Order: sequence, then structure tokens, then C-alpha cells
Amino acid sequence: MTVMVRDGRPADAAAVARIHVGAWQHAYRGLVGDAVLDALDVDARTASWGEWIARSLRGDGTDGDVRHELLVAERDAEVVGWATFGPARAADRAGWGELAGLYVAPAAARSGVGRALVSEVERRLAAAGCTHAYLWVLEGNAPAEQAYERYGWTEDGARLEDVETDPTRTLVDRARVRTLPAV
Repeated sequence: MTVMVRDGRPADAAAVARIHVGAWQHAYRGLVGDAVLDALDVDARTASWGEWIARSLRGDGTDGDVRHELLVAERDAEVVGWATFGPARAADRAGWGELAGLYVAPAAARSGVGRALVSEVERRLAAAGCTHAYLWVLEGNAPAEQAYERYGWTEDGARLEDVETDPTRTLVDRARVRTLPAV
């Protein structure tokens, strides 16, 4: 089954939300509190993704003042993964690209969907003039850490503490970086 990666569009909001919630509940169980994961709502996420996609397509900021884009991966005409990317939000990485989000439907994990998305993000960031890119991985998310390692992204020691997502614990993200292939 071939994976096709394309630009996201407003009609993708529900699929993106479904994957977002399902992937969080699958990958972050035990890392993020059950109450936070169980409270995730696909309908609410669909509405917020619809607004996010509309802002991106208008050229407005999607993550603060920074505009990121959405790619979706399809297999047999079904959206099975997505990625958001664009210019770095972190001031200390000015001029870099950022892979801001990458999620694959749990049923499609380890089937090439993530690799296809990462490859296209890397290609687009390089075409936009970025020579380096970074991403954040939730500490303890071993499957994601291993996947990014296979894709050539290495940990660089930067940490980001998140005290807002889960009121019962401080979450820690670790940065991974990559020198982008020339286009």
C-alpha cells in the first residue's frame, strides 16, 4: 500500500483530530496523566484544527506569530498521519526549520507513514532555505525517540519543561536536530 503525502486542507480537520487524540492516548499513556488523556475530545479538536488549517491557508500565524503548514499522509484515500512544520519558533534557532508535530494513527504505526511525512517535511524545509531543523520529543516516548534516530535526527541536549499540559506532573521534551539534505 502506497503512502501519498499532500498538503492539508480544511476537509482534513476531523481526520487530523481523530489521529491527534488517538495517537496521544496510545503513545502517551503512562507519560501523561490518564485524566488528561481521557478528557481529549475529537469534536473539540476538530474545531480547533479547522481554525488552525484556515489560519495557515490564509498565511496567518498558527503557532503564535509563526505560520506553520500541515501535511497529511493518505493510504487508500484515508488520512493515516499528519505533520506540521515551518520556521523555528525558538529564538535560539532562528533560521532553522521546525518539525512541530508528527502523529500517525496507531493502526498505521511502523508502516512507513512517519518516514514519508518526515522526508517531505525535510525536503520542504530545505527548499525554503533551511539547512538545519529541530523537533521536540516527549521524554520517555521510546518509540518516537527510536523512529527519529532511524530518520537521522539526533538528540542535542536541549530540554523544554511543560507545566501546563498535565497539572499532575511536569512533562519534559528533548530536542532532536538534523542537518537537512540539500535540494
